[in-house]
Amino acid sequence: MSETANNLDATEAGLRRLSQTLADAPLVFDLDGADDARDISKELRDQIDDYLIPRMKRLDAPLLAVLGGSTGSGKSTITNTLAGAVVSKSGVIRPTTRAPTLICNPEDTAWFMAAEEDGVLAGLPRITGEGDPVGHVLKVTEVGTMTPGLAIIDAPDIDSIAQENRDLATQLLASADLWLFTTTAVRYADAVPWDFLRRARDRGTALSIIINRIPVGAATEVVPHLAEMMAKEGFGNITVFPIEDATLSPIGLLPESSVTEIREQLESLAASADERAIVIRRTLDGALRSVPARAHTVHAAVVTQDEAVAELKNAVDHHYGNARDELFDALTGGTLLRNEVLDRWQELIGVNEILARLQSFFGRIRDRVTSLVTGRVADTQTVQGEITNTLEQLLIDLADDAALSSVAAWRQLPGGRQTLAADTELERSSVEFRNRAADEIRAWQNDVLELVRTNAQGKRNLARGLAFAVNSVGIALMILIFAQTGGVTGGEVAVAGGTATVSQTLLNAIFGEQAVRDLAARARRALLDRAGSLLDTDANRFLEALWSVAGPPEQGEDLKEAVAALESAL
Repeated sequence: MSETANNLDATEAGLRRLSQTLADAPLVFDLDGADDARDISKELRDQIDDYLIPRMKRLDAPLLAVLGGSTGSGKSTITNTLAGAVVSKSGVIRPTTRAPTLICNPEDTAWFMAAEEDGVLAGLPRITGEGDPVGHVLKVTEVGTMTPGLAIIDAPDIDSIAQENRDLATQLLASADLWLFTTTAVRYADAVPWDFLRRARDRGTALSIIINRIPVGAATEVVPHLAEMMAKEGFGNITVFPIEDATLSPIGLLPESSVTEIREQLESLAASADERAIVIRRTLDGALRSVPARAHTVHAAVVTQDEAVAELKNAVDHHYGNARDELFDALTGGTLLRNEVLDRWQELIGVNEILARLQSFFGRIRDRVTSLVTGRVADTQTVQGEITNTLEQLLIDLADDAALSSVAAWRQLPGGRQTLAADTELERSSVEFRNRAADEIRAWQNDVLELVRTNAQGKRNLARGLAFAVNSVGIALMILIFAQTGGVTGGEVAVAGGTATVSQTLLNAIFGEQAVRDLAARARRALLDRAGSLLDTDANRFLEALWSVAGPPEQGEDLKEAVAALESAL
């Protein structure tokens, strides 16, 4: 394969990748520069798909000239006059051109009828026949007097009151080998036409200008003034076709003399393959050179949106991270040892009696442990239930606070309100979270009991009534981790009238101090892991809402790489 063919393949691949990457970066947030970037992105994608790739693959296809311009500039009348018949509707009600009309010689119809992938204007469905087409379609009309090798499109108004028409006009002009830009003697200095003319200049598009409806005798003033304006804007030698006011024929056509110069230029291009190739290559090369700069503009806007997305994500991470910290503080600060949990635990172990014996011989405490941990299963289940209820409410409160704080932060951040509009149920924890909280706590309690059971094998003090003993010792371990700010130490301060001290003494008597230290750390870590996973799941609701609106993160990097790959290929 030749080097030229390799370059073409690389350029085509780069264009396809860029088009897809642009489509994947929706730019939905209303940030500074986003509107312009969205317009550039759409126009660029359309031009890549409708013109650049098809034209690169088929340089021998007929030259496509597009008549585009302002409302009421007479594009349809000029098209009909060039065709010698009424092929495009014209009138006084605006907007008139609601669907574009393409005219070509019957020999060239096949080029433009196939709305297939990699075809010219592949995204526009084709229609033929009589009638007035409406909407996003392309009407293809055969005109026997048209010179083969040339097609003309009468495009909708660039300043139409209908957004769809403006978008379609922009798409068609970006797909043209040659612009026949049409304006009038009273509107050629308007801002909107000049915005389009500058695009043609910046992209190297082959361009001619038609000034229609010039008062008789005024062309000698209007044409030089336009030429002066164009020179100041940095345009080169642009052909200007003046058309003076004239009486239309009964079917609405201009006198043939009004379009003679236009027809001669077009037929000259159509008749000469070399001239046609020069125009096509000029526009194609200019359009290709302009792609990276336009893509960089879009990239800058995508980076700005990515930064907004990151800031929104960071807000959620911050508030749910606070929830994790508050959970740890609650677990280790003794605040959970209150009300029903404390009462049921004290009833289960007879804490006051044990406290009275703490100064007695350690062996007597060991004996007491044996009788305590073989207590009634109903009592242990009651304490476990209270622990479940307390922890469940704590988790729900923390998740609700994190959700509400995240929503409040998003309302103040760029893009936050737009994202919140897509999901109106983010202000509190999810139903799934509330349903799973109790299950996860019970699963954690089972983990603790299994931890005790595994470590109690062979312990003489748990030899009798092991099932009941495991429940009681497991609860003692849960109580202990709720009351301590660090590892288990002999100098730990008693909480709630000595409850933690009793639990520690009981556990030390069975396992030994170091083993209790390890058990408490493992049990606390297991609870934090389960609760943290729950909180992560709840936080993910925000991220899913964010991705669904703004797209996946780091789109800016993908687009940057796509632009760089295309620049290397060009």
